[in-house]
Amino acid sequence: MMKKIFTILLVTLCVNQVFGKHGFLVPSQCLQVGQLVDSPNNCFRLSMQSDGNLVIYRNSNGAALWSSQTPGICAKEACMQLDGNFVVYDCQNRARWSSGTPNGRRSELALQNDGNLVIYAGNDVTWASNSQTHC
Repeated sequence: MMKKIFTILLVTLCVNQVFGKHGFLVPSQCLQVGQLVDSPNNCFRLSMQSDGNLVIYRNSNGAALWSSQTPGICAKEACMQLDGNFVVYDCQNRARWSSGTPNGRRSELALQNDGNLVIYAGNDVTWASNSQTHC
């Protein structure tokens, strides 16, 4: 019984860490339609919308700061790939938008406290949405 409770707690902590608590996706993690990632300070959110658009919103007033410009597709997910590329896929698994960063390095996607969505390969920035603003 104790092992089962520990497993449930561990899974819950892992899900919360990636989706909503720390504002990042690591390689092989995807944001499914309807899921969102909050910035660590909860001022911003990245949302994979059902219309296919990936959007950064300011939580205080709902203003959109950046988007993948992919509305109107049958959306599936946005994935941080093992090759360092961040990609929005449609229902037929076709890439509809990408960060253009397949560098072969382990990379992480971070929604920062300033609203900027950034891909880091180690300490190097390989892509940014340039949507930084105040909370």
